[in-house]
Amino acid sequence: MAALPKLQQPGLFAESIAGYRLFTPLSIAWIAITIPWLELIVGIGLLAPQTRRAAGILIASLLVVFIGLHTSAWLRGLDIACGCFGEHEANEVSYLWPILRNFTLFVAAVCVLIRDCRHHTSSQRPA
Repeated sequence: MAALPKLQQPGLFAESIAGYRLFTPLSIAWIAITIPWLELIVGIGLLAPQTRRAAGILIASLLVVFIGLHTSAWLRGLDIACGCFGEHEANEVSYLWPILRNFTLFVAAVCVLIRDCRHHTSSQRPA
């Protein structure tokens, strides 16, 4: 769901990325174009058992990056929009909510990975 507003308004997402003051203009454009598609594809990948593990690893990795970005902005005292779900968060200044939300999603992704690994291991055992 987070990918859809970013796909519809990549310029707005690029502005949010620029607010973090960590990326060059060229990398901002690249990130604004690729991250929403990656989020969408990986989110869909969670639905298929054949791709669930890889999607879970990618989502967990993205969430760690997002948590790091929010924490960095918070520690540096930046007053920026999250950029997480598009325009309706344009006035969001509290970093605690995006950090907690992403941490909760990270825990969920890890749970999916653990469940998938256990299921895969149990199905590999001889009867």
